[in-house]
Amino acid sequence: MSHPFRKTDHRLYQALSARFPRLTPCLHLILFYAGIVLLDLGLRWCCRFAQTVGLRNVLRLMPFTFLWALLLTAVAALLPGMVRRVYMALVGILASVLCIVHGVYINMFRKFFSFSDMVFAGDGAAFADLSYLVIRRALLAWILLCLALMLFAATLSPRAASPCWLPGVTGMVLSVVLLLCARFFLLGTSQAVIWDQTGDPAFLYDDFSDSRACLTMLGIYQYTFRDLQRLLPRSTQLTDAEAEEIAAFAAARPHADNEMTGLLAGKNLILVQLEAIDTWMVDYMPALQAVKEQSMVFTNHYTPAYITAGTFNTEFMVNTGLLPAASGTSVSVYTQNAFPNALPQLFRAAGYTANSFHGSGSEVYNRGPIHENLGYEAYHSGENMGMADHTLDSQLLSAYDAITAGDRFFSFIITYSGHGPYTEENPIFQRHAAAARQAALRTDGNYVYAVGHAMETDEFVRLLMEKLEADGLLENTAVVFYADHYNYYMMNDALNMDIKGVDTLDLLQHTDFFIYSKDLPPRQVEKITSSIDVLPTLANLFGLDAQYAYLTGDDAFSDGGGYVFFNDNTCYGGGSTEEAVKRRKISSLLLASDFWRQTSYS
Repeated sequence: MSHPFRKTDHRLYQALSARFPRLTPCLHLILFYAGIVLLDLGLRWCCRFAQTVGLRNVLRLMPFTFLWALLLTAVAALLPGMVRRVYMALVGILASVLCIVHGVYINMFRKFFSFSDMVFAGDGAAFADLSYLVIRRALLAWILLCLALMLFAATLSPRAASPCWLPGVTGMVLSVVLLLCARFFLLGTSQAVIWDQTGDPAFLYDDFSDSRACLTMLGIYQYTFRDLQRLLPRSTQLTDAEAEEIAAFAAARPHADNEMTGLLAGKNLILVQLEAIDTWMVDYMPALQAVKEQSMVFTNHYTPAYITAGTFNTEFMVNTGLLPAASGTSVSVYTQNAFPNALPQLFRAAGYTANSFHGSGSEVYNRGPIHENLGYEAYHSGENMGMADHTLDSQLLSAYDAITAGDRFFSFIITYSGHGPYTEENPIFQRHAAAARQAALRTDGNYVYAVGHAMETDEFVRLLMEKLEADGLLENTAVVFYADHYNYYMMNDALNMDIKGVDTLDLLQHTDFFIYSKDLPPRQVEKITSSIDVLPTLANLFGLDAQYAYLTGDDAFSDGGGYVFFNDNTCYGGGSTEEAVKRRKISSLLLASDFWRQTSYS
């Protein structure tokens, strides 16, 4: 039997064609198909620690992987000669690179990569360090092995091959039809809002916010298809049903004055977001610890992450009382939407000045345009403040006059020095290396480096409080501290959980939130709170005119709330899964539709 191999093709062709004359012409397609399937199975197996859905659902939805492999292989069969080789090589390389990205992401951010993350990718790259690029060796080895298999299959493809029309077209039609059937018959339609802990596949697919569940359930190819599908332009106009749903949500959430309403009215406010200062790090920060001991402390506070830009994630929630767009959105949503309930808007309406301060430039996370859109009069970067080194928090006091400007002021400060990378050479650590080594109770992992970085932030706290006291401003100024996220720059969650005495990633997100005012007696508030509760709590304490009903969180002193929900819709505290889904949906509608600009509620 003749076949299309030339003498110049791979020598293996000749041996295979002599032994398996019927199999040889399609061997490269078989190996290519196998490489595509094995790449997906290996990624899911090596990342099974991130699986949040039941094994039954994973196995039931496995056809997605086999069908996508069939579709990609069928396309190869329809291509001629060298074009087929190039296509097979490109598919192998792109799929392998994507798997590597997922492997790195799950270690860095505890979620898989999504194309929606590209919104702030450039800003995140500014903080990138090789120490963050950690991938499990077994996964990397498996990916390289599968890539080698697919590249080998490409070399086996005959240079003079003609398109295989019948099997190619048949494979394409069959795979597309079966993929559509799998979508509607295997996934189905979610009929209820509440689902069990293994996750309802239809809801998870439609919601597509829990990347861990979605990728381990669907496989990399269907996951990528669904992820790219979400990037298509969507209508921002609220439907009548959505508008009614928002109205019903708001009507069910009245806010009544309570014993804490207006307790801090008329006082200045300095709101400090502590970069990566975890609960245990406060033990090495005597100035911050002293403030905490004299504060109203929210002992059960959490900072759940919805997007990979961890600092901006919490920054946005605290300033707006809404959730960031976990499913991806244009930066214009943050820079152009109307936010009448944002903290700076509320304080300026009450006669305050409002300014924000951070060491990074205004272009990082688009903070300049975003803060201006939220209502801040100006965003002050390290350069604007005259900081010689924008990474050193102790130099934030260069802008003390601007921080305290105005008869009544609201100043939002984001610290920097808790930021990684944690290395011996980092200038932040070098300033406190000797003290950190002497004070640290343990030396494993990045513990000592974290202590050194915390000491630099503590120097800022000491200088700020001393200056406010010396200038007589502390009597009439409330100072609020909260962390933006737990310290994932430790790059070891097992160590983090051991230090904090917790055994889940959700509980690892327990962080500090406390409010200091000289005339406010120290107390502990045990009610569970999270980042979205900060704005309504402060609005109540300062007697601001906020639209509480449209905020995603609750005033900590109201009858509502008392729980935290994470980005996979699990709840901690008294809330139900149904409540978590509802709040996330309403917040998403408010943000995606630019609700306050569309309606007369502003």
